[in-house]
Amino acid sequence: MFDDAVGAVVGLATAQRGAFSRRQAAQLDFDRERLNRAIDRGWLEERYPGVFVVTGAPSSWHQSVKAATLTVGGHAVASHRTAARLHLLDGFTDSPVVEVSVTRAHRWRHRDGTIAHHFEALEACDVVPIYGIPCTGLARTLTDLGSVCGDPLVVRRALTDARRRGTSLRWVQSTAERLHRPGQRGSGTLLRQLAAIPCEGRVPDSWFGELLALCIADVELGRVVPQYEIRRADGRFVARTDIGLPAVRLGLEARSRRWRREL
Repeated sequence: MFDDAVGAVVGLATAQRGAFSRRQAAQLDFDRERLNRAIDRGWLEERYPGVFVVTGAPSSWHQSVKAATLTVGGHAVASHRTAARLHLLDGFTDSPVVEVSVTRAHRWRHRDGTIAHHFEALEACDVVPIYGIPCTGLARTLTDLGSVCGDPLVVRRALTDARRRGTSLRWVQSTAERLHRPGQRGSGTLLRQLAAIPCEGRVPDSWFGELLALCIADVELGRVVPQYEIRRADGRFVARTDIGLPAVRLGLEARSRRWRREL
């Protein structure tokens, strides 16, 4: 029977990628008994304890993430690799992982491959909504990545992407320092990557260009300068190369398969 409560629940689910919590349903006068009947009739599925999805709603990664954040009374937030994908960070745009962070006061066990991290507290400044999903902010996400990514270059790639967007390195640094604790891998990894950023040159145009710079780094070749500007003796601009080796007067251009240009 379609009534006001059903309409309200369907409207809520539509606004939340087909997912809602038992608590939200109760606020709309859709009680436990009505939820059980809806499950029996096949138009609701309990994805996580106390979290439901409309069976006719399009199933997607974003729906799974939204459902996961509705667990434990809505105290979970998308984090780590999931947050990196929501922020569209380079290297994570196709990540299938559903990963959330939950305060220790709301302990939640992993289920159906979802990964839950537990922490003492999450400050309001570290949470932002993305596509209606509560998510760790960019600086907090970069800080967390090193704890789940074994290769530090994966963190460096995401950091380089953030730099290309004009993200404040002072903000990223202060966030990592605020969260850092002795032995904490994530913040330690990010702080080391921040310290390794060259003082000269601009941000690399691509991750491929940065990888090339790392490959040719050699003390005998001198310093490697990203986005190196070549100028005439009178200071007039001539060109900018992806990588410059001033000591040997060499400039290199990096052309990946993705951004290859036809000559």
